[in-house]
Amino acid sequence: MSFGENSESLQLMKRKLALVAIPLDIRGGAETILKLVAQALARRPDWYVEIGFLGGQAAGDAVGPLQDEIRRSYGFGGGKAMSELLLAPRLIRHRYDLVFSSHTRVNSFLAAARSVGVLKSRRLVARESTVLLDRFNGPRALTYRALYAAYGSQDMVVAQTSYMNERLRDVLPRRAIDKLCTLPNPVDEDLIVKMSTEMLAEDDAKMISRRPQIVWCGRLIEVKRPTIAIDVLAEIRRRTGEDYELSMVGAGPMEAELRAYAGKFDLDSRINMLGQRDNPFPLFRASRAGLLTSAMEGFPNVLLEMMACRIPGIVTTPCAGDLDTLSGLEISAGFGVLEIADALLKVMHAGDRSALYGETLSERSPGRFADMLLGAPSPYPGGSQ
Repeated sequence: MSFGENSESLQLMKRKLALVAIPLDIRGGAETILKLVAQALARRPDWYVEIGFLGGQAAGDAVGPLQDEIRRSYGFGGGKAMSELLLAPRLIRHRYDLVFSSHTRVNSFLAAARSVGVLKSRRLVARESTVLLDRFNGPRALTYRALYAAYGSQDMVVAQTSYMNERLRDVLPRRAIDKLCTLPNPVDEDLIVKMSTEMLAEDDAKMISRRPQIVWCGRLIEVKRPTIAIDVLAEIRRRTGEDYELSMVGAGPMEAELRAYAGKFDLDSRINMLGQRDNPFPLFRASRAGLLTSAMEGFPNVLLEMMACRIPGIVTTPCAGDLDTLSGLEISAGFGVLEIADALLKVMHAGDRSALYGETLSERSPGRFADMLLGAPSPYPGGSQ
């Protein structure tokens, strides 16, 4: 199927047409937010929603199940760089009420396409996924600066945190800075709570019954620093003699390295490499503590998911802006093993903090987020226009 196919007849049944563009065949924070927005709009009787995957079927599989009202479109260049150019023949034939994307190269293409009339959309919103120029330098940074130079035809450019907002002002053209706002990420608490109550898999139940679990979740890549999580487990055991296990949810190129690294500490039997999970939430709910060790994040949505699962204590590095606004979260004093271990011991010995999470979660519903994308006033300081 292609973008906008049969859109005219469908718009006779539902007044407004939204296109949400997802280019990648992985499930990350940006893909999760795009899915939440699509679902929030599709629940409204006057919206027809289409998710456009620049990749093939694998991209749709990575995002997971969607409600029946949401249309999927596939197959634009495999999702690789320049795939977005193949959207042009399809975009030019249709009009949209909202187009929303969250990857810089797709944001850049859509802004350029709108400025020359290829994209006809009543409202175009671009969300930034991370602080790219904190992560990259050299030729790659120059490429991103060139992509940002095309911004400006959007109606809104969304930063996830006040820090991201400040950093974007250094790279966006003036016409885009005028559209810049800060909107905290949404989380579908009701859905996560429902999913978290599903019965644990047999192997997971045995694992939980053996020892208290510290759960870590993310892609197994350098910026997430999964080896540090193993270091922290070793430090906790060294200091206290208490016998915990580390459950690592996620897949990525570092898996073999992590297995070997755990062996160096004689922790093979205490590290559970669980791979990618469609539903990690029952495991979250059954764990003693949640841990995030990243060097840098746009905003770590997994913290909100851990909160929704009511993990008794959650620790993160200071890897993103506005983490101090998350009620009940413990932020380590720095990025080192000793500092993270200090924070983890604090929450593990301080009792259940989950009652503190409610304030944060109640402010971040997907429906409220969708309203703000459509131009509703934001309740957050420095929020939408």
